[in-house]
Amino acid sequence: YGDWTKRFGSILRPGQVVQLTGEVAPDLKLIAEAKIIVCTAKQWDTISRRWRQRKAVQSATLFVVDDMHFLGGDAGPIMEVIISRMRFISTQKQQKGGDASQLRMIGLSASLANAREVGEWMGVSSSKGLFNFSPKVRPIPLEIYFHSFDQSNFASRLMAMGKPVYNAVMRH
Repeated sequence: YGDWTKRFGSILRPGQVVQLTGEVAPDLKLIAEAKIIVCTAKQWDTISRRWRQRKAVQSATLFVVDDMHFLGGDAGPIMEVIISRMRFISTQKQQKGGDASQLRMIGLSASLANAREVGEWMGVSSSKGLFNFSPKVRPIPLEIYFHSFDQSNFASRLMAMGKPVYNAVMRH
C-alpha cells in the first residue's frame, strides 16, 4: 500500500489510493471514491460477492492479481473465485453494452510451469497478451534442488524433511 501511495499519491487526490480493512461497511465507503484499491484476495472476495449492488466493484477497469503461483496453495480457491467473478462481471457488462470500458486483467507470478493454461483460464490470448519469462532472465539466478522423501504419511514426511531442509538452506 505504501508503495502505491508513494507512486500515485502525488497525482491522485487524498483518499483515492486505499487499503481495505476487511470490514465491509468501512471498506464500501473507502472504495466509493478510490481509484486504486489495495487488498488481499479474501478482502476482495468479501467486497465483490454482492457486486450487482456495488457500483464501485462494477466500475473496475483494471484488476491486478499478484502471487499467482499461490493458486495451488491455501489462497488458491479464493483467488480462483475472485478471478472467475471478475471475468463474469466483465462479460455481464459487455453483454449489457452499457459500459464501454472493458476490464483488463493482469496476473503476476513467479515462474509458472503452466503459465499458458493459467493465462487461457484468465481469458488471455497467448498470441498477444501472455508474457511468460524464462527463469534465466531473473536478476538473481534461480537454483532448484530436489530431495525426495519416501514417507507416505504427511506428518512423518514433515518430520523427516526438517533436518535435510535446514541443511540444504544453510548449504546454499
